[in-house]
Amino acid sequence: MAIMVPPLGLLQFKPYSYALLLLIVMSRGSSLGSPPLRAEANDVDDTNDTPTSTIPTFTLANNMTVPMIGLGGCSGVRYKAFKSAIDLGYKFIDTAQSHSWGYHEEEVGQALYEAKRRYQDNIDDFVFTQTKIHPQDLGYYSTKKAIELSLERLQVTSLDSVLIHKPRCWGDICSHEPEGTWEDSWKALEEAVDMGLVRSIGICDVDNQLLDKLLQKRIAPMVIQNWFDPFHQDKAFRRRIESINKAQDRSGTVEKKILYQGYSTLGNQWKLQDYRDNPVMTSRLLLAIAKEHDVSIPEVVIQWATRRGVMVLPASKNPSHQLSNLKSYAFTLTEEEMKSIDALDGKPPKKLRREKDTNEVDIHFTNHSDGPMDVFWVDSNEGHVHVGSIPKPGETLSLTSYHGHSFVFKKSGSDGGSVLNRHIVDKAYGSTQNHQIEDKSEEL
Repeated sequence: MAIMVPPLGLLQFKPYSYALLLLIVMSRGSSLGSPPLRAEANDVDDTNDTPTSTIPTFTLANNMTVPMIGLGGCSGVRYKAFKSAIDLGYKFIDTAQSHSWGYHEEEVGQALYEAKRRYQDNIDDFVFTQTKIHPQDLGYYSTKKAIELSLERLQVTSLDSVLIHKPRCWGDICSHEPEGTWEDSWKALEEAVDMGLVRSIGICDVDNQLLDKLLQKRIAPMVIQNWFDPFHQDKAFRRRIESINKAQDRSGTVEKKILYQGYSTLGNQWKLQDYRDNPVMTSRLLLAIAKEHDVSIPEVVIQWATRRGVMVLPASKNPSHQLSNLKSYAFTLTEEEMKSIDALDGKPPKKLRREKDTNEVDIHFTNHSDGPMDVFWVDSNEGHVHVGSIPKPGETLSLTSYHGHSFVFKKSGSDGGSVLNRHIVDKAYGSTQNHQIEDKSEEL
């Protein structure tokens, strides 16, 4: 996992194709108390849809109904943001086990526990929570341990949904070789469903070849999460999912239905493709449509995506943005506007590609202390900006920074004290650097 800490005090993140974005342009938000849900808005093809002023829903293969918009938990979203989303009426939170990818699963658990909005608190009024297992924990026994970890962090007796975050390791996204494969993990997930420990299972980054294998499993995937935005619409794969779901509708069943979720729906993934700016948030077409309805670009994209049958999970730390995201159904895009957004697929503006800064340094920090640590970038005002965590000794956090940037390493959970070590980036040591971070607290 690579993170970019940019110059001039503006946080953005490194263009690695496998990385998840942290602390970059946060998605817009919204919610009106406990927003109304309408019966079904799933399986919408690209030409036939019905706009709605309420939040559309999807009925999973286990007969649980979920809203088509939730709060994404990456990008450094923390406890206060989860609490505000719950208070505003969000019914779905997406998180994951990986601290180094900007997730804080345990803080989701704390917010839900305090609000008494877990499934075990009230099955008629709870916040559906989805977590994901890191690919370095692929394998039968590793996945069983990962499930136990999520149960503990989320403070629950059972999990609403568990996804495999990536079907394999590549590059440096894994700090160690996994015990087994995604298929070994799937067997463990199926058994967890049998035992009542998990209600829904799924996987991210799925193509047709992988889907062929998944559909042969004893329990088929209930959720698939792929990259989706106006410039990357995954149309062929989505049509296959829609075909499966429509066949279920015709038979009057839901047991094999698949919820298609989009990640990076507001375009953050393009930062990982060497784009200087986010083409979704700077699109002239989307801006014009937003102005026509007196709304934001995120509201336009959210309505368009969900009307096309895609569940969206925008991350936001700002309560007003969380609220506005839920208001994405208070207006109606015209069919012409919907089709004009459809036409953006595969046409991101090439002129936005960024050039690599000569002062960039790819850094890999390895935890050589005796416990978990948090990593903070020191900004121009000497403020500490959390950019990731290294939960276990021997694990590594990878990021892209710049010559002269300063970092502070603290024991996980500490606010102002318990500084373990400090580091200042020096390009003289090369454009790629590896640093072992030891506990030097007694020397500081």
